[in-house]
Amino acid sequence: MAMVNKEADVTVGPMLKRLADCAGLVYTAVDGDQHGLLMGMVQWARTLGLEVLSGGKARNAEFVYDPLTLTVTYGQDQVNLDQAEAEFLAPISPGRAEEFVRRRAELLGRLGLGAGSDLVEMAIAANATGLLPDVETLHAPVLRIREIPEVLSPRAEGGILALRGAVDMVTCLRHADGPGMGGGVFLVVGCDNAYSREMLTTKGLLPNGRGTTALIYRPHHLVGVETPMTVLLLAALGGIATGATEYMPRVDVVARAARDLRAGERLGGDHAPALQALVRPAQAVGPGAPLPLHLGYGNLLTMDVPMGAVITGAMVQKPDDSTLWALRERQDREFLPLTPPL
Repeated sequence: MAMVNKEADVTVGPMLKRLADCAGLVYTAVDGDQHGLLMGMVQWARTLGLEVLSGGKARNAEFVYDPLTLTVTYGQDQVNLDQAEAEFLAPISPGRAEEFVRRRAELLGRLGLGAGSDLVEMAIAANATGLLPDVETLHAPVLRIREIPEVLSPRAEGGILALRGAVDMVTCLRHADGPGMGGGVFLVVGCDNAYSREMLTTKGLLPNGRGTTALIYRPHHLVGVETPMTVLLLAALGGIATGATEYMPRVDVVARAARDLRAGERLGGDHAPALQALVRPAQAVGPGAPLPLHLGYGNLLTMDVPMGAVITGAMVQKPDDSTLWALRERQDREFLPLTPPL
């Protein structure tokens, strides 16, 4: 059973996998989708004995920097910088990762730094791998490829992460003639053994400045072109799922109102400008609990919601007959602490 609907997967994937297991079927994400590729890469690295310090995806968007004109371009949009601002697009200096990440977000944020759909994919990967968001919006830094192991490492290694084992995403920063990430996936890894660490950092992987972490990345994802590899070779012939041996409801994607919402409005999905997606620890659906984003999608608000408020179960009219809601209620009963039903 190849799951290619990420909206259902992020909401009830663990329940669907349990049902498939009980029926003797294979429930799997697919190669080609970024979260599927990331899940497989995490499993591979852990099998080698590496510690996965962070893992994530590169957004399809890439920011192209021209140091001669001091401009950053994405599609038809462009940001013009002055000389002082452009200093923060230089390679990140040791010890200044947080400052550079923050200033790049301030300077380039109007070009877009991620969408709810990006968080959905990383939430699926979190549920499948145990890598967790360091912050509920993800850091989503703008980085050159070589800067990823410097920045998305634990603070003890000079990076910005409070967690060891985080999921995140990046927007690739490059020159017009430089390599990009192609919407690929990456891991930042480390290991305790000094010899192994030397191999990591001298045999083709990109290290951080201290030589204590290294980047493994795949600079492409080919979407449906790769799906037959999962369906035919892994699931059908081998009976193996892509990357998920313990698929648990660790996190949910929920939504915060990005403007004042009115009773009677229909909620949008992960691309709706009226909502900001957040990744938070999973909770059973209940009146006071944040409602998983895709349970709310298309349903009516029962009350006004002020800007900045997180959408909860009490704010949304529950549909009379919804397979998705029924599966989620079963998942909550079997996996999560109970809260009063809606």
